Amino acid sequence: MKTENETEINQKLAKQRETEATEDLRLVSMVLDGQVNAFRHLVEKYQSPVYNLIVKIIHDKDEAKEITQEVFVKAYESLASFRSDHKFFSWIYRIAVNAALNQLKKQKKMVGLDTLKGVSDAAEELMNEREQLLQKAIKMLNEKYSVLIVLKYYEQMSYKEVAETMAITEKKVRSRLFEARQQLKEMLEKTSYF
Repeated sequence: MKTENETEINQKLAKQRETEATEDLRLVSMVLDGQVNAFRHLVEKYQSPVYNLIVKIIHDKDEAKEITQEVFVKAYESLASFRSDHKFFSWIYRIAVNAALNQLKKQKKMVGLDTLKGVSDAAEELMNEREQLLQKAIKMLNEKYSVLIVLKYYEQMSYKEVAETMAITEKKVRSRLFEARQQLKEMLEKTSYF
């Protein structure tokens, strides 16, 4: 049961997100009306979150930089197809998720619990052993599950936002997250840390 304070915080966050969504729509409209420099504001706002999302999916910082650039080029080229009844951040996140998944398919890497490729030495040093095992297990999940885990728990998106981003129903998000958590639990119970 949520406390009154938690409800108030959630309401403020929802209002802030709506304000940001309205501003995003205004910027998109400006770009479509020929003011192409307005797109720079969208890039500045979403470049870091998109990059962080891609890193969490593909675990390669250098490759994530390139993919992030490609995402914004694609978004700019496809801006006319953006539907104003959707949130821009969900739309750009969907482009980012697809680009990251395409990169994973190109790599065709199968990672076992004993390896974690693509994470820089500096990043690996920052993660404790337990977090490393969790990251390895997430990477071993089917893509339809691992992406949902990243969006929900690392990007802290609501079920509704995840559903919009992935173009699936909230019910499907909840169902797949349940399945993903079950699979993670089974994998992690085999280690001495969980």
